[in-house]
Amino acid sequence: MPRCSLGRVLQSLRLSLAGVIVIGLGRLAATGRLPRNVVAGIRIPSTLRSDEAWDAGHRAAASALTVAGAGPLAVGVYAVSTRKHPESQSVLTRVSTGWLLGWLGLATFRANRAARATAAG
Repeated sequence: MPRCSLGRVLQSLRLSLAGVIVIGLGRLAATGRLPRNVVAGIRIPSTLRSDEAWDAGHRAAASALTVAGAGPLAVGVYAVSTRKHPESQSVLTRVSTGWLLGWLGLATFRANRAARATAAG
């Protein structure tokens, strides 16, 4: 079995950290505690129009954000806790990145739809 290199461990930890951050954002969004800011959140024109649009968009996207972060977190924890061949770890990293991007896309779609409904209604 190949030994676990420092680079592979750091890659797994980065994946886990990304997952934790996205899950945290999802939970903050679900509770309305993610204020409009310049750093974090779904920063698209429809959500940036007003605080009301920001909150509506992020509440609508909260579950997708949470699921988005779960994939990289699970893969990161699994990869650091097992001795996988470098190629299989590379595949896991790509799959978790695809998972993250797919769910973030859905979260953005939901946020846009809810924020636009707020502006229209």
